[in-house]
Amino acid sequence: MPTDFLTLLQRDHGDILKELTHLLDPIATVHQLRAALDGVLLGLTAHAEAEDIVLARLPSHTPLDALVEQARGAHMAQENALMALVSSRPGTSAWQARAYHLRELVQHHAAQEEQTLFPALRDAYSRSAGNRVC
Repeated sequence: MPTDFLTLLQRDHGDILKELTHLLDPIATVHQLRAALDGVLLGLTAHAEAEDIVLARLPSHTPLDALVEQARGAHMAQENALMALVSSRPGTSAWQARAYHLRELVQHHAAQEEQTLFPALRDAYSRSAGNRVC
């Protein structure tokens, strides 16, 4: 697995978490909250799509299957939480609770992926002895 891809995914996690932190700023204006929400929406969508494109190229029926499905499930849960947040009025207690929940989902996903999927992808790539896994 090229390190660049994993580095980009890791950077995505950090960037998305940074924007999610802006969503929880108690003194942010509605305009600032909406701008941060746009960043989160774009970041989560791009991250999930890029990951899906690359991981879909992996051979099926490998030990990676469960980890890939777990990542896809996490992305779906994040998408659902994001849609709940989008339907909330910025700055309200519902907004705060939903933004916090989404941040928790992303934090858990990032940690899980970086601790389990990334090492498994690196291992699969190194075992392929130069044959491109993805």
